[in-house]
Amino acid sequence: MDYIRKMVKSLIAGYVITLLMLGLLTYLMKKFILDEKAVDNIIFGIYVAGSFTGAMLSAWMIKRRRVAAGIIYGAVYITVLLVIAAIMKKQAPDSNIAMSVAACVAAGAFGGFFSP
Repeated sequence: MDYIRKMVKSLIAGYVITLLMLGLLTYLMKKFILDEKAVDNIIFGIYVAGSFTGAMLSAWMIKRRRVAAGIIYGAVYITVLLVIAAIMKKQAPDSNIAMSVAACVAAGAFGGFFSP
């Protein structure tokens, strides 16, 4: 039970980090003219960075099987994002889903590996 509680805390922290970075992107979009492809790439990078930092935090809190905790974190992180996107759009996201899932799971594994 303690494992799940720590994972949920780190997921919340990861989503807060993601929201802050998306807010910064919104500001930059208002300030500068960015094309759609650049915005899509930045959002992809934000998801990967959120997965990496959240997995680091999760593995640091759990303190055992860090890479496995990071992989689980990355999988849960991107799954929740995809479910929310599907609910909001009433359809599956148009972008490359497999690439996003693989990148977030890999970032989670690296975050678990590099956790203090």
